[in-house]
Amino acid sequence: MISVITVVRNAEATIERTLKSVFAQKQVSFELVVWDGMSNDNTLNILENYKSQITLVSDRDSGVYDAMNRALKLSRGKWVIFLNADDYFFSEYSLYSLWKKAEESACDYVCGSAKMLFGLKKWSPKTLTDVDFFLGNPSNHQSYLCKKQVYDQLGDFNLDFRYASDVDFMFRAIKSNVIGCSVPETIAVYSLGGLSTKNISEGVAELDRIRAKFLKVDLKLATQMRLVFNEGFPFTQEFKSKVLTLPWSLTQKEFLEKFFSKNKAIEEMDVFAILNKKLILFLKIYLRKFLFFIISKIPSRYI
Repeated sequence: MISVITVVRNAEATIERTLKSVFAQKQVSFELVVWDGMSNDNTLNILENYKSQITLVSDRDSGVYDAMNRALKLSRGKWVIFLNADDYFFSEYSLYSLWKKAEESACDYVCGSAKMLFGLKKWSPKTLTDVDFFLGNPSNHQSYLCKKQVYDQLGDFNLDFRYASDVDFMFRAIKSNVIGCSVPETIAVYSLGGLSTKNISEGVAELDRIRAKFLKVDLKLATQMRLVFNEGFPFTQEFKSKVLTLPWSLTQKEFLEKFFSKNKAIEEMDVFAILNKKLILFLKIYLRKFLFFIISKIPSRYI
């Protein structure tokens, strides 16, 4: 059985869409565990209409990851997936796609893709190896089906992280050599109006802390690595030399060698190439800032 866990607080506009997407799932056995963080809008009334079909608890919590930890303890399935109250499964076979791959490939977790921004953007799984310590989020967690045994083994979501504890958990899974695999299908539609996307700078800072923790480097270098490997910022020879002298795993070394063979240090670039790179970065950064400014103004969490 798969345990679908939904944590919610004050999502009267979207919670029913989430529930219906779960109930529509075919060819799998599942339960739906809903943790409501004492909603004071109409959310709980909506949930009460479905109480015969769900495990429902409404109680105080100290944030989304505390709620996820508490709900996890109520789940009874072999597999667990978190689908938050702003999000929904893309198709009626979303869970089946993940479960089938997991059973056929003997994986401990399976990742699919998520659609965002009115379907214009697709968030696909990354390498699911320790290379993701450089690249960031291995998977969208609404598309991340994982054995409950792995949660039991690795422990709860770390409450030191408010916005990205799911990434910390995925990194812990990778570090523990838990076997992961992926499917090509889109599993979930992910809302960009929730907690993490309305607190972008705090979320990015937290991801840098998580990256520093797993790369075993200081926060300044972890931030530089994000800017270079994720954002495409130019790098210096000094940065390249420093990174290459650090002790890495074989897969991390292979990634770094490939990256630096394809990308030149700023000292090796001509003026035109530097200006072109800076212009592209400038446009990307300000387009992203504008996008998230618009998202931050959305009164309710819609796609």
